[in-house]
Amino acid sequence: AAGINQLTKNLACEWAKDNIRANSVAPGGTNTPLTMVSGKKEQCCVSIMSRVPAERMAEPDEISSVVAFLCMPAASYISGQVIAVDGGYSVCGF
Repeated sequence: AAGINQLTKNLACEWAKDNIRANSVAPGGTNTPLTMVSGKKEQCCVSIMSRVPAERMAEPDEISSVVAFLCMPAASYISGQVIAVDGGYSVCGF
């Protein structure tokens, strides 16, 4: 994660002069078929949700909505940011 975070910042600095933005999204636990590959759906979900203040996993559209926003003109002044979409996990010291 640290490598992607720094790469995002470096690319934002390097490409800003060309009016190119670089951002990244750091998703938390997301409810997808791959999340449940181990076949231990309940155990997996309970483990993740117990550490997330929102007490649930993200749905894929909650992650993709952030990505879509970053592509819009309304986000044209956002660059070099790593956006955590994790239900509050990263800010609560877990």
